[in-house]
Amino acid sequence: MRITKITWAILLAIFTVQTSAEGTKLDISAAAPQVLSTYYAAKAQSADKVKSALKANGFTILAVTAPIKGSTVITVTNKELTSTNSWLATLNVLVNDKEVRIQSPLYFGTAYLGSTAKYGNFTATLKSFQAALGDLYTVKDEFAAEKLPKYQFMMGMAHVDDTIKVGEGTDLGAKLKENKYVAYSLTLPNGATLVGHNLVSRTNKFLLKIDAADNAHILPYRSMIKDGKAVMLDPKYYLAVSLPLLSMGEFMKIASAPAEIEKDIKRAYK
Repeated sequence: MRITKITWAILLAIFTVQTSAEGTKLDISAAAPQVLSTYYAAKAQSADKVKSALKANGFTILAVTAPIKGSTVITVTNKELTSTNSWLATLNVLVNDKEVRIQSPLYFGTAYLGSTAKYGNFTATLKSFQAALGDLYTVKDEFAAEKLPKYQFMMGMAHVDDTIKVGEGTDLGAKLKENKYVAYSLTLPNGATLVGHNLVSRTNKFLLKIDAADNAHILPYRSMIKDGKAVMLDPKYYLAVSLPLLSMGEFMKIASAPAEIEKDIKRAYK
């Protein structure tokens, strides 16, 4: 049987639809998996459409940034997230020409909140993302749920409790006003303030060195102000837990990034 160009086009379209998602479709009602996807991906959509849909489904948009060319990052929050009083109070959504990708509250909740995190804790947030973006699919970035609360890239390296002091004083919030190094600030129910930081463009290029443009939504980087002190997660922890497929060789390629990120964030508090 002769296959025409039209038939080939139809077959190609079907194949593309079937293989466009890297992983499996998210089923919130399913049992907790042993391995958690770091991110969820949805079909490609315009940034304006995504912003509108997120707002319509209960999210507050805190910032829209572009850490690297071709990537728009939308930082969002909602009541369920802010109630954690933690690094999980905001999530980032990446929009590029291939897909929309979100930070998974299941993954980062397990990493940040440890034993207090339960698989079903963020069902409402995930349902809101699904309503806004459509079907969500797992991606290749993933890590064992059981090991996430004590995550370290390797023995002796930073974990979630290893924060770095980046500022101190009674007027830290005032210093952030009209500061070009600040993308957003969010006051949490416990009185702490979560701050998203714009890094200098030179610093952001670490993403390109390790071919991680698809995960540009690990930025903006965050600090937290509480009781007159501002701290940040150690980049040797945050970059590794956000990029769980990172090899030792790739980590060495961005060996200067942790110090550069720390320097950029301290600049905001000067």
